[in-house]
Parts: sequence; structure tokens; C-alpha cells
Amino acid sequence: MQLVSLLIATLLSTSAALASPTASRLVSRASTPSSYGVSNGFHYRWWTDGQGNATYTNGPGGSYTVAWTNSQGDFYGGKGWSPGSPTRVARYEGTFQTNGNAYLGLYGSNKSPYGDYHVLESYGTYNPALYYPIKGQITCDGATYDVIDILRYPQNLEPIMHQIHSIRNPKRPNGYVKGSINFACHLAGWASLGLNVEIDPTFQVIATEGYYSSGFSNITVS
Repeated sequence: MQLVSLLIATLLSTSAALASPTASRLVSRASTPSSYGVSNGFHYRWWTDGQGNATYTNGPGGSYTVAWTNSQGDFYGGKGWSPGSPTRVARYEGTFQTNGNAYLGLYGSNKSPYGDYHVLESYGTYNPALYYPIKGQITCDGATYDVIDILRYPQNLEPIMHQIHSIRNPKRPNGYVKGSINFACHLAGWASLGLNVEIDPTFQVIATEGYYSSGFSNITVS
């Protein structure tokens, strides 16, 4: 499984399967095109690699809905803020349900180290902390989080990407979810483990991500 690179996502590029042009066109029609902007006072961001069957819908206020069925690609989307803030307290409530590989959490990108961050509150069948070395644990908002730093090595001349994660342990169960994320606590916790992060304030969203799975997410952000 590959977590989506948010820095690449900001380019809003869509890939296509060259081996089967007809199938690719059909899949693309089934997914909401990548976009970002403002909806009811909140920043929203939606990215898809074009290979899945996923729809994103902005709702009233800070709400949004993502539905996906047998998605064969990667996507993420949600609502939040632009600019993002290192002292943000992000609140969320709603439904997150999946039968496979999917995530719900706070997403954004980093200036230093180059890459992105994810504070994962819930996930489906795949927990990245089981497959990458855990740098340590931190406690925020009364919960324990496993911290990992996934390194991505580009094939071009771009620098190595760091995907820094706090993964709630245990996760919030699928179904009804409600909670808050004190992002300053995570930044301080990462620093205590040697991960000194300077965020890129371009965006900060409570996002739903899916990869080769099915599911439904209806979340309100505040």
C-alpha cells in the first residue's frame, strides 16, 4: 500500500492506464475529478489518481462525503483550512466505514523535512505502524499514538520525502467517530523523538483516504 503523497497531490495530476485506454476513460468518469477551493467557508481538497471509483461531495458548513466502491486506485479528500496552523485544534464528527485499506485523519505537507504529515484517527485493515519502524509513542488528547517516518525515494532529482505519521493506538472503531486533534501536541511529540517539523501552511484538512477498497465517509469538520 502507498499512502498518497500530498505534495504530489497538490499538483492535482491524474494518471491513466495506458494499457487499456477504454477502461481508463470509464474509470475516470466514475470518479470525481481532482479539485480544491473553498466551500461554505472551509478549504476543501480532493485528489484522485484516476484509477478508482470514488466520489467526493461538499456538504453544508464543514461537512463532506466520500463514497467508493471497489476502488482500484488511490484518493484522498476532505475539508479544513488554508492556511494551516501549527497550533490548530481540529474537531471532527461523523461516520467512517471501510472494508479495506482506508484512513481518516489530519493531513498536510511539510517544508522541513520535505514531505507531509498524517495524524491518523481511524483506519481499515492496514495499519502502517505494523510495517514500518516505530520511532516512539506520544500521548495527545488522552490517547496514545505510534509515530513512524516513512521515507519515499523519488526516481528524479527531488529530495527524499518524509511521510510523518501519528497513528492512534488503538484506532477509533469504524462507524460513528468523534474527536479532536491538538496538532501542537503532535508537533511537540515528534520533536521529542528527533523529528523537528516545519509545516507548509498551504492546507490542512481532515481527510478520508482510500486505496484498493470500498467504503463510506461522512464527516463534519470544525
